[in-house]
Amino acid sequence: MSCRSRSPVIDALIDDVGIVAASARLHVAGVLFTYRCSIRCRHCLFGCREDLPDTVMASRQLADVLEMLHETGRVVHVAGGEAMVYWETLAEGIRLAAAEGNAPHFIETNCSFATDDRVVERRLAFLQEHGVRGVLASADPYHQEWVPPERFLRVRDWTRRIFGEDNFYGNGADAADIEALTMVTQAEGRLRAHVGTHPPVMVGTSRRELSQYLDDFAPDDPDLPMAGWRRTLDLPACLEQFRADAIWEIHVDPYGNVQTNCGIILGKTDTIRPAAVLAAGPEHANRFVECLCAAGPLGLAKLARDEYGFEFPEFVTQGCELCFLARRHLRKTHPDIFGPAEVYE
Repeated sequence: MSCRSRSPVIDALIDDVGIVAASARLHVAGVLFTYRCSIRCRHCLFGCREDLPDTVMASRQLADVLEMLHETGRVVHVAGGEAMVYWETLAEGIRLAAAEGNAPHFIETNCSFATDDRVVERRLAFLQEHGVRGVLASADPYHQEWVPPERFLRVRDWTRRIFGEDNFYGNGADAADIEALTMVTQAEGRLRAHVGTHPPVMVGTSRRELSQYLDDFAPDDPDLPMAGWRRTLDLPACLEQFRADAIWEIHVDPYGNVQTNCGIILGKTDTIRPAAVLAAGPEHANRFVECLCAAGPLGLAKLARDEYGFEFPEFVTQGCELCFLARRHLRKTHPDIFGPAEVYE
């Protein structure tokens, strides 16, 4: 039987400062509801796209995972893929979670569902009535290659009306600038310039679609950019991506995999809860993670070469790309650690 694990202290913080500031302070824990998406962004780190199988959390699973994630003391959200693709299942899961006091703090969406005001108002009102505190809506050149800007603007407007200004999580640019985002991917020169000045992490779809626009480096070049998520602490190698007090996000996917944002499985929810993963020290989850934390992508690539026959690429654009290639090779023998398949295909 599930019990309430959502913290009233975090709700009070959100009351005081809003979803965005609370997330920055506490970091986040996410439900990756499905890898399937309504679009296929060039910069996607997880390889999400519309032609993936219908692998999605059941409503009861969603409620149970939300309970687990609230135990981490982080701001909890539901994302994908695109969770809104499975609205009825999502809504029932949130209804169950809300009845147990464990609704997520916010929902993430690419806004493709927002075809008119009526559907947006109805869905956001449902979320608000069931304890959700805000919405993260995506707007950037890659999303707007697929999603008309007016859909994002519609979600932003209704989120501010229903949840309040401080509980909209996303691009605050004026409408003209949002509409101009569509132009970036329409011209090779503009896209190249954008990738060069705002390089995504080169894993998943991003590596396949956008690495061509970045400079090449030898894998052992000391000037190879590291990338990574929110690298703000002066920690060695990849330790910031795994140390509990440093990582931006821990999430659970439809298969029950507990991961950070890198496609390395730290545990499964049928044997360990996310809070226990954090308490035990994610940096010690397995020897591959320990290698990354001590020696970085080059260290993992050398381990993969020496023990598993990985062939070094001649050039890579980031340390994260080298890591991704090494992990993709290691997945052949360790799919229980490097997965799921959606991230690596």
